[in-house]
Amino acid sequence: MYVKRNEHRIVAASEDYLDGFEEIDPTDPQLQSFLADKVDPDATRRFRESDSSLIRVIEDLVDLLSSKGIIRFTDLPPEAQKKLMERKSMRRDDDNLNLIDIHGDDLFDFD
Repeated sequence: MYVKRNEHRIVAASEDYLDGFEEIDPTDPQLQSFLADKVDPDATRRFRESDSSLIRVIEDLVDLLSSKGIIRFTDLPPEAQKKLMERKSMRRDDDNLNLIDIHGDDLFDFD
């Protein structure tokens, strides 16, 4: 990592060398503090919420494709199977997380 400093603190950081920048260890506490200050907590929160929603959609999509015979669950890599089965068992305990119920989605006609 490379940083540019004023007389008091780091004012810019780059992965590439730029004129006026000096090399710094990526684990340097000043650099870590500078980078942490640049993170937008709202953007990070929105991204995590979006990830969570997208994961649910993907789970339901895999279920739908499997039930239609388009893919076989066993065609998925073992790690993906394991993660999906863990999530499925967690979701079984919380019905309001299911985006498509056992009878299909009332909003879309997939047939």
